[in-house]
Amino acid sequence: MMKNRTGRKAIPAIAAGLLSSSLLLSGCIEVNDGDEITQTKSSGDSGNSGTVDTCEAGGSTSGFTFPCDAIFVAPDAQQGDDITEALLVALFEIPQNAVVVLPKGEFTVSETITINSASGVVLTGHGIEATKLDFSNSTGDDSIRFEGGTNLTIRDFGVYESNKNAIKVTNASGVHFAYTATVWEGPLESDNGAYGLYPLQSQNVLLENNYAAGSADAGIYVGQSRDVVIRDNVAVRNVAGIEVENTINADVYNNMATGNTAGILVFDLPGLTNAYGGNVRVFNNTAYANNAPNVGAGAVGIAPPGTGILVFATSDVEIYNNDITDNETTAIAIASYLLADDDLANYPSKYGQAMTNGWTPLVRNVYAHNNFIARNGTNPQGSLLVDIINGYTSPYNASGMAQVFPAILYDGVGELLANAGQLVAFQDFIPAGSQAEADGVSYQPYGQEDQICANDNVNGNPATSYDDVNTGQVFGTDPLDPNNWNAGFTAPVPSLLIEPMIGSSLLNCAHNRLPPSTASINGVVYGCTGDDLSEAACAL
Repeated sequence: MMKNRTGRKAIPAIAAGLLSSSLLLSGCIEVNDGDEITQTKSSGDSGNSGTVDTCEAGGSTSGFTFPCDAIFVAPDAQQGDDITEALLVALFEIPQNAVVVLPKGEFTVSETITINSASGVVLTGHGIEATKLDFSNSTGDDSIRFEGGTNLTIRDFGVYESNKNAIKVTNASGVHFAYTATVWEGPLESDNGAYGLYPLQSQNVLLENNYAAGSADAGIYVGQSRDVVIRDNVAVRNVAGIEVENTINADVYNNMATGNTAGILVFDLPGLTNAYGGNVRVFNNTAYANNAPNVGAGAVGIAPPGTGILVFATSDVEIYNNDITDNETTAIAIASYLLADDDLANYPSKYGQAMTNGWTPLVRNVYAHNNFIARNGTNPQGSLLVDIINGYTSPYNASGMAQVFPAILYDGVGELLANAGQLVAFQDFIPAGSQAEADGVSYQPYGQEDQICANDNVNGNPATSYDDVNTGQVFGTDPLDPNNWNAGFTAPVPSLLIEPMIGSSLLNCAHNRLPPSTASINGVVYGCTGDDLSEAACAL
């Protein structure tokens, strides 16, 4: 049973500063003496005097102006009213390009609101703090669900206490989330809902200036999608703050992730319709103090508490110019799926179809550079890393001395097995001429272009603990080195390599930069080569 939480607090100042926006007024928009905005429009043809209509449609706190022909849902609703019926009526067979305005205030909704195959629709409230929808007594799993559709905009309201998912969008082309909040209040607990903002199997997705808190899975999630921009969001007190899963072409920048179990995650998981992702850039984000306990289930349940950025079983990821501080386990963790499931003999029966579709447990071509890293690894934890933690924090590692847990950690086991030729039989799962083959999915030994690289990162620790910022590699990757194998050369043995991050020979390589990703919605291109050409982060 969901908790009934009352007395909502304002979104914390840490988010309010990032999400605030002044009211934009232009053209025929004027501010009245009161709270309303007066909009005048000419109804005559060009060159004719025509007539002038006036409406007081208003606008949101972020500067979005409501058009005169907007559909207003329950405009006379009182604080605390149940507006479910009004929502269902307004959103049933919604006209193309309609703007639907939710009322100002706090209201309850008692069932899932589903919008099917909408085109050009804007669903807006009066502001991220001004319109709040409480789903704590809803009978549905999802709070708001868009199924299909094109050029959808969801903005300027908050969804609270969803049973499972707050705002879910599936199989859409063109999705824009802006100034939207998804919140489960109180402590992070396993019976909170799973996903906050949840676009899935969609393309051209933009999430900006949103706030997500309290998800027992991911606060801001994009899965099995293509052409994605995630920027200027705040994720607080979720299991995964921001997660990009099985997604191709994504830019994640200028976000803040704090108080989560893990701040920013890039995953490829087996068994999904979109088998794999890639070309993901994570840059100019702040990931600090992500130390919440992991109350999640499924794949996210293995994320170690205290992780800034986690890359897991995916390839072609660039991580740069991020501030990653005060995460108790590690700043950046890069791992193959073999760290979670090392039973290679059963991979064909367990994951054979996923591998045929192009999923691979390996991680290739990850480049972490120019990140500011400080005060991480002070209290490492997580069931996935128990043996690794014990090794690094005792003398049983390559240095022969107990160490602060590595700030940058790479498991290395998949690369070792591939280099030894022990995964080559899996190559037969990839059909000749398939898209996976064209995209370079491979079980062959690693080439230079496949390596995991970390260099030019900045040690931000004070002088007294400067030497505590390390790079660690659990398994060596040279198949000819006997130290990497048991006596019979039949199984890999962890070497627990560790060196100071600055000047380390571990992961000491570099890659070509990945290309930017953009999202095109309603004819506008968003991202570093679109509307953000002048953004400083895009020049890094």
